[in-house]
Amino acid sequence: MAPKQQQALDLPTGIELNGNSLRIVFHYLGKRYRETLGIPATKKNITFAKQKRESILYEIKVGSFNYAYHFPNSKHATGKPRSKDIGELAETYLASKKPNVRGSTFRKYSTVLRTFVSIYGSKRHCNTLSPRSLEQFRNELAAGRAARTVNRYLVTIKSFINWLHKMEYTDKDFSHHLLRVKEYESDIRPFSIDEFNQVISTYTHEQHRNIFTLFVYTGLRSGELCALAWEDVDFDKKTITVRRSTYDNRGLKTTKTDKERVVDLMPPAYEALKSQMKLTYLYPVKTHNVELPDKTFRKDKIRFVFNPKAVKHQKGSEFDYYCKHALGRSWRLHCKQAGVEHRNQYQLRHTYASWMITFANVNVSYLAQQMGHANITMIAKVYGKWLTEANKKESNRAWEELKKSHNL
Repeated sequence: MAPKQQQALDLPTGIELNGNSLRIVFHYLGKRYRETLGIPATKKNITFAKQKRESILYEIKVGSFNYAYHFPNSKHATGKPRSKDIGELAETYLASKKPNVRGSTFRKYSTVLRTFVSIYGSKRHCNTLSPRSLEQFRNELAAGRAARTVNRYLVTIKSFINWLHKMEYTDKDFSHHLLRVKEYESDIRPFSIDEFNQVISTYTHEQHRNIFTLFVYTGLRSGELCALAWEDVDFDKKTITVRRSTYDNRGLKTTKTDKERVVDLMPPAYEALKSQMKLTYLYPVKTHNVELPDKTFRKDKIRFVFNPKAVKHQKGSEFDYYCKHALGRSWRLHCKQAGVEHRNQYQLRHTYASWMITFANVNVSYLAQQMGHANITMIAKVYGKWLTEANKKESNRAWEELKKSHNL
């Protein structure tokens, strides 16, 4: 704004306009600084700006001036910032994470921190964080939630609280006071072979039978199954290469580990894919964006193995691949029709693992690779019960072999 317009407003010394906002001018450590307040030039705001400048000049004079306290978002800010509301800081934290994580991960962060803010109190200052207040929060978070869910939430919340300390919003890092809650034995209830066959028999469309047969005989994750393409199938080698997955709803991304893996096809899975060929193999190739870990995209030219449009009553679908929730709804309905106790479709992945351990006595390292785990730790943790039973059989088998070699 021109000087004449500033004079017309009768602005005090050291107060000026920057566009439509008031700005404070002061000298600190021999340099001249301008800081915009982000408020319009009303009579009340002009008085506020004048008093704030006087306060800053006094603090500079007595040596107690904290730049970050007054202007936490300034590029000149040094010192510890003033205490802020937890809700405001959560938004700042999310904004700092957004450029570095993909969309699905960012949405999970947002959900968790919204839960934290709603329970802890969005208007409570960060200086209220303490071992006591965090223990109270953890107890409220755990009410009505599974232990595994609580512990998954705590990972993100601890990261946020650690960030508050790193950014000097808190004097201490209180994140280590958020202790994990005790997790009981995982709720793994695999289907028996008879149960699985009963449910499959209720499906009238071949594509649905093929989907769930491949599910239970490969142990693929739901999203990986939905995103499987014919370009990933090698019938000669009897393998599939898992290259992508889906978001909870729609959209494609790399796998959970961001790595490809090769999965061997047992005869039932191989035959299911052979059966599926006549339904979708000749569909046209289309280009689909697949989100990478760095939030860029690669373009995959593919034909999805399981296409909703291959089912007559689903031809109106605008997508060429299934949503994970659609598979879940279908499996629930057909469990009911078959008179089989419903367990969600992810239990088919657990069923694959339990069958491989219990009946096939498969090498654990091989199983971990087939299922996309980095090592055997997760297999041992999740399927320990079946491993224990399998080990008893292995002990008996080992003794029989020893007897043969020693002529006992």
